[in-house]
This record gives sequence, C-alpha cells and structure tokens, in this order.
Amino acid sequence: MKKLVTILVAVAAMVAISVPALAVEPSSYTFDMGARMLTDIGWQSKSEELTKNQSSEVGSWFVNVPAHSYLRARFYSVDKNVGGRIELGLKSVQPDATVSLRYAYGYWRVGNCRILAGQTDNWFGSTAFAPKQFVGNSISNGYTTNHLMFMGWGFVWPHRVPQVQFTYETDQWGIQFALEEPRNKSTLDDASDVDNVFIMPRMTLTAMVRYGAFMFQPGVMYVKHGYEAGDTGSSDEEWDTMIFLLPIKFAAGPFTLKFQGHYGKNFATEIPFYETKWTKPVLNGSEVEDTIIWGGSLAGEYKIGKLMLTGGVGYENWSNDTWTNDDEITRWAAFVAVPYQFTTNFGIHPEFAYYKYGDNPNTGEDMGNEWVLGVQFRFIF
Repeated sequence: MKKLVTILVAVAAMVAISVPALAVEPSSYTFDMGARMLTDIGWQSKSEELTKNQSSEVGSWFVNVPAHSYLRARFYSVDKNVGGRIELGLKSVQPDATVSLRYAYGYWRVGNCRILAGQTDNWFGSTAFAPKQFVGNSISNGYTTNHLMFMGWGFVWPHRVPQVQFTYETDQWGIQFALEEPRNKSTLDDASDVDNVFIMPRMTLTAMVRYGAFMFQPGVMYVKHGYEAGDTGSSDEEWDTMIFLLPIKFAAGPFTLKFQGHYGKNFATEIPFYETKWTKPVLNGSEVEDTIIWGGSLAGEYKIGKLMLTGGVGYENWSNDTWTNDDEITRWAAFVAVPYQFTTNFGIHPEFAYYKYGDNPNTGEDMGNEWVLGVQFRFIF
C-alpha cells in the first residue's frame, strides 16, 4: 500500500510540473464554430398548369428545415494569413433528412493577394447583391420548389464548386480569377455513346469597385463542353455556357438598393435553379442551337430599428429559334417581406412571393403561376 501511495504521489508531482509547460505552449492555429438553424412554415399554392392532376389548383401547408441551414467551422493561423472553412448543409424535408457539403477550402493571404483552393463560391454572382427572399427553399408537399433569393428568377448564382482562385483586393477595388469544376457533365439529348470532355475548366473573371455608397461587381463566366463520338456513329458536338453579370449595390444609412443584370446562353444545370427544359441548348439535326438568356432582379431594403421592410422583382427572358409557336419565354416574380430581429441570434422573416411561369413556346399555352406565403424562423450563431 505504501508503495502504491508513493507511485501516485510521484505521478501527481510529474503532472503538476508539466501543467505550466503545457499551458504556455503556443498553439499553431485558432478556430471558431458557427451555425444557422432555419425553419420554414407556410402555404404554397400552384395553379392547375403546375399540378400533377393538371385540372385543379392545389394548395398545401409545409413545415421544413430548408437546405441553407448549416454547421460551420473556420480555422486561422496565428498570424491570420492562412485559414480555412468547412461548412455542412443541414436539411430536413420528411421523410428524409440530409447533410451535404457546402464549403471546404483553405487560403493563403500575402498583402493584398489571396490564393484559395477548395469548394466554395466567389465574387461572380455574389449573394451580397441578392434579394432577401428566403421562404420556399425545399418545400415538402410533393411539389418541391427551390425558391431562394430569386435564383433562376432574375438572379444568377453559379453555386459552390471545387476551384482554385486568385484575388487581389484593396479597400476601393479588386479583381478575382478562378478556374472551376464545371457543374454540367451531361451530354446533349442524353446521348450514351459519346464522351464528355472539357478543353479548359470553367473560368470566371470578376472585378470589384467601391465608390462612396456604391459597390459594383461586374464579371464573366465561360465553359466549353465538347463531345467525342469516336466510331459510335454519333456526331462530335460542342457548345458553350457564357454569362455576363452586372451587380450594383447602393447602401446609405437605413436604405439599401440591390440590382443584378445578366446576359448569356445555355445556363441549364451549369447554373442552379434554372429550368433545364427551357435553358439548355437544342440539338437541331447536326446543329446546336443556343438558348439565349437575359434578365435581372431589383430589390430594396429599409431598416427601422429591429424591423426591415424589403421587396423586389425578378424577370427572365429565354429564347431559342427551334421553339415552334414562339421563340421566347418571359417569366417574372415578386416578393415582399418584413423581417424582425428580436435579438442578435434570433429573428423571424414573414414573406409573400408570387411566380409567373409564362407561356409554353411550343404550344402557346399558359404554364401557370405559384404563390408562397410563410414565415422563416432564423437562429444564427
């Protein structure tokens, strides 16, 4: 027993001596955690043209955790010149609940320059210029709709993809170039006997200018898709996705005005939330006919203490010469919302949004309309 006591005292003494040394040993990095827990509750109504029965309007309640909820970790070196971010998306639309990867990247900063590699979005299509339209991302009543920030309804967002980017930024201006993984890996008309190839990765070049109350962030995206048919009997084809963006933001006191205009071609699946059927290129015989897309969004925000009044409109025009009845589709959307921030970490976002789908360019028939009325409960840490 005496021997055991002696050993325990010796171990305790060693621990006591080592604790000060461990306490002063410098760490090579720091990190912080963050989370966003969102819940939507509301009512969605679709006209008969958009329903499965095709004969009557359908409305339904929904309650769900939309996919832009997240759990986030950020890492920093001691001098803050090297860092990283990992963020997992959280979604519950019963009977399924899923976790997805949103961000996973690291960066190195030297002066005004930054090199970043990993999965992320970038300045091109930055959500800093997006309307605060939040309700309706992943509705759970069987008519799933992804309505968020007017994406696909006047606002272009190219999604988070693996990329390597270089940024030079000062207080007044900056420029960013990125080589990115294309999102669209499909073949034209689902051909199964050709190989999809890319001569270059997807590329974006974006500038940033701050001038007084204004901020501008014009940019261009380009990716060329190619198909190698070999001896299969199919033809070799190629087509491009190209987008020009002009986002403008004006912020003065409690008032903010946001605008994004875009022009380009063949957005389908390369840019999320754009309907694939009407925004893809069309193979017409042996010729590829591009679908031309242009539009924009405009939104205003006014803060009164903890309350905000916000609303906006979005417009899209899609055209293709192969469509038989009309060579274009025009669609639009509008929303109003009254967010209220109870505390730093908790707020609610009541919202009403309306979506007009336009006319079918092959038949001339109305493709219907939809409205969503709901409240989002927002817990952000």
